[in-house]
Amino acid sequence: MSPKSLSERHATVEELSQAIAQLTKAELLRLSYRAKLLAWGTEYADPLELFNEACKRALIAASGDRRDGERGRPWPIDRVALPAFLAGCMDSIAEASRDSAYQTKTDRLETVASEGGDVDVVIHKAGLWNSDVVEQAVDAEDIAERQEKAQRDAETVEKLFANDQDVLAVIEGEKAGLSVAEVLELFGIDQTAYDSARRKLRRKVDKLMPGRRKP
Repeated sequence: MSPKSLSERHATVEELSQAIAQLTKAELLRLSYRAKLLAWGTEYADPLELFNEACKRALIAASGDRRDGERGRPWPIDRVALPAFLAGCMDSIAEASRDSAYQTKTDRLETVASEGGDVDVVIHKAGLWNSDVVEQAVDAEDIAERQEKAQRDAETVEKLFANDQDVLAVIEGEKAGLSVAEVLELFGIDQTAYDSARRKLRRKVDKLMPGRRKP
């Protein structure tokens, strides 16, 4: 462990609570959208629960009040912005939840199989298997690859406009399915700024990814 990490300062309960209360509407929108993407396949049916769990773990770490094995995650206040910290926290929570859910289901099926025979038969009876399972697996892999490619493309564009808040507002609004009026109100920009940012974004997308834009 480096000297820097040893001396790293973590937020107090007061600092964390104040920072959470001061998150902007735009930051909350981005975190909400990320939670929706991450919640799939986890125990968190409502993405808001995933966001709340991230905040809870940060508060547990800040207070030091852990009960019944609760896990805390301290916020390195001087090194990481709160939105980035909460996003990373949600990432790890969602990943752990998916791993846990998969392992629990696998253990349960193997237990039943040990009582009744072939695990494939048990999976079939559980409705998790059919004659097109290989085709479904290929389709799922293809979809996952396209989603990953789209995510990489989106991240590339967002990095290019990291310091252009108007363009970022357009991007976040489109990802969240907001109307133009909602974007204008939520991000505090006017129609002229929105139109200019949208043209700028489209030109960059057309240049970087010709043929990718929908007609």
